[in-house]
Amino acid sequence: MKATSQTPRSNWTNPFPAPWPAIWAWIFLAIVVLGLATPHNFTLTFIKIGGIFLCFIYALRIFPKDRLLQLALLVTFCADIILAVNNTAEAGVLIFLFAQILHTIRLEGKNYITQIISFAGLAVVTMIINLIWQIIPMMYLICGFYIVAIVTNIYVSWRWWRQNPQNLQAFCGFLGFLLFLCCDACTGISYLSLNQMFPAFLYAPANFFAWFFYYPSQILVSNSSKYATMKQRKVIVLQNGGRHGN
Repeated sequence: MKATSQTPRSNWTNPFPAPWPAIWAWIFLAIVVLGLATPHNFTLTFIKIGGIFLCFIYALRIFPKDRLLQLALLVTFCADIILAVNNTAEAGVLIFLFAQILHTIRLEGKNYITQIISFAGLAVVTMIINLIWQIIPMMYLICGFYIVAIVTNIYVSWRWWRQNPQNLQAFCGFLGFLLFLCCDACTGISYLSLNQMFPAFLYAPANFFAWFFYYPSQILVSNSSKYATMKQRKVIVLQNGGRHGN
């Protein structure tokens, strides 16, 4: 009797299709080498921003129906453009916060949309109040909400992966957001070093390791589409000789 169930090794028909792994590898290698050799080179900045934009293009091609993933990656790219011009711009961090909220919606929007909207509303109201009365530096306030958002995404992607350990895109999401947080920790060290709250010698290595974690995180997050799971479920049904199902 033929087995009626089989755990797939991957969750879409062709994970990481060529030539994307080679592109990612070359861009990451360039970021590491140029980041060590000439960290203030315009070419390095162009490669970094170009690499983030290619993550958006990748999602467009591989997951054409996942509009929220595409929008979140595009918003992330816009934030990087702003921070490339001014690496302490509050607008850039605010747009990053918006991107994290979009990721939360696509990962858990069906179950927790009310809570997500409430969180976004609280963030907006609090920032408006702080803008009027200037209670604390706006950067700290934005970062506070941002930390809550990214830790939430780490948790929901971890829970998604725990529910199905063989789910490749769930693992990509969990590891991607974890590396994203590592990048943010380095960015925080860099910012505090720039403002003389941390030793100045930490500024350069923190900037280097921020992108060391950040670019792989975006590759992984761009592969965390839940639409891949839906597609694979249909494939499994056909492979198992199912005669009914969507």
